[in-house]
Amino acid sequence: MANENGTWIMYGVSWDDPECLHTVDEAIEYINKVGFLPLFKNEIPGFSLEERIVPEYWWSDDPAVDPWKWREIIARSGRVAYGKFFDRKAGFISEEWLPYFVNYRRDGYDFDALWEDGKASARQKKIMDLYAEEFEDEEYFSNELKQKAGFSKDGDKGFEGVITGLQMQTYLCVHDFRQRRNRKGVEYGWPIAVYCTPEHLWGYDFVTSAYKEEPIESANRIARHLMDVYPVADAGAIRKVIGLKSGERKEPEKKRVKVDYPANIIKDLGFETSALTSDQMLGLEYVCGLLKEENREIIRLRYEEGKPYREIGMAVGRSTTTVSKRCKKSLAFLMEPSRAVWIIEGYHKYIDRFDDQVDEMKQKFIKEGNYANATRIYNVPDSLSGICKAHALALFKVGYKNIGTLAILMKDPYWYEKVPGIGFETSKKLTTAMCREGFIDRSSETCKRVFTKNYWQDK
Repeated sequence: MANENGTWIMYGVSWDDPECLHTVDEAIEYINKVGFLPLFKNEIPGFSLEERIVPEYWWSDDPAVDPWKWREIIARSGRVAYGKFFDRKAGFISEEWLPYFVNYRRDGYDFDALWEDGKASARQKKIMDLYAEEFEDEEYFSNELKQKAGFSKDGDKGFEGVITGLQMQTYLCVHDFRQRRNRKGVEYGWPIAVYCTPEHLWGYDFVTSAYKEEPIESANRIARHLMDVYPVADAGAIRKVIGLKSGERKEPEKKRVKVDYPANIIKDLGFETSALTSDQMLGLEYVCGLLKEENREIIRLRYEEGKPYREIGMAVGRSTTTVSKRCKKSLAFLMEPSRAVWIIEGYHKYIDRFDDQVDEMKQKFIKEGNYANATRIYNVPDSLSGICKAHALALFKVGYKNIGTLAILMKDPYWYEKVPGIGFETSKKLTTAMCREGFIDRSSETCKRVFTKNYWQDK
């Protein structure tokens, strides 16, 4: 489409031309054949839907032959991605090629990771927050999205530019064109764009399936394919089609990860304080040590060294998005109550919290003349026959450091439910060992679960 002396000129072919596309199904078939295609004529001869359509049919309002109507049908079909994908202008990408465009255009980043590494604007985030993970399946009319994201006369400006940029980066696409409805449910006005994420239409795993390769390799793959299909394309035109160019990505401008450890991780863990006591720091180091080795390294690089996700990914051999997700899951692991308490209380304070009760237990054994148990009560649990080091470690992870604290824990007949890694069968072995050595009473509810026949049926 060109503008000559104020008049829009549509290019195309005649109805009888062998290259003419006569129906929307033929158009979809052709898009899937070539892989991706702009809507309008551009610098690459023949590389557009416009150049394969009868010019007179544009804006005829006949869905059988009008390409302007076809774009609506194609968008809602879910068979092809539609949006402003080519030099900020409209076009189509087939399902086969969508993951490669996603990988290169996003530079291997999911949006939240892009934001956290300082590579997204605040205006972009306001829009993408409406499509956060828990709202991934949301769809919004263009005007509704604009309002909800705070773009208005007195608010943010430049909505069209921001929404176009998010389409160019493949974070959003157009799913449909619909008319708005008034309060009575009656449709009115022109059909307007309905935006959603590609993940909503094709699923996260499929859309990000090319994340496993380097973004530049996806770009080269697209360029090679374009040269095969349209050999007349020159390098400059190909660069425009590809979109974001290697070496021309914006570096973080406004938001860099600040190396302010441990204040930075404390903030992301949701604690109100910005400083920890030395004992709380020991607690933080302890629970971080419970993470898997690779996740522990990700947390260290992120918070102690302040590395962006892309650099961390290169260091651990994972994609940027994988690193981002593992970081978030690790933080969730640390915030789980049974682990967060080590930080909140402090390492020694938490592990010593039962010392007074253990001392009382010791005095009770002394009064009974059981000097052996009075001494052994401070030993680690695996000093008892039947309790292995793995069981003792599972107990220690939730703050039970010796036989005395284990005896306190076993006052609850369902104690094993508080200890990850110890199920009912294992709890029977530990209860048997504690009972055999005289550290818990055989008549206790805990022992009944082990020694009373048909206990479950009786209950």
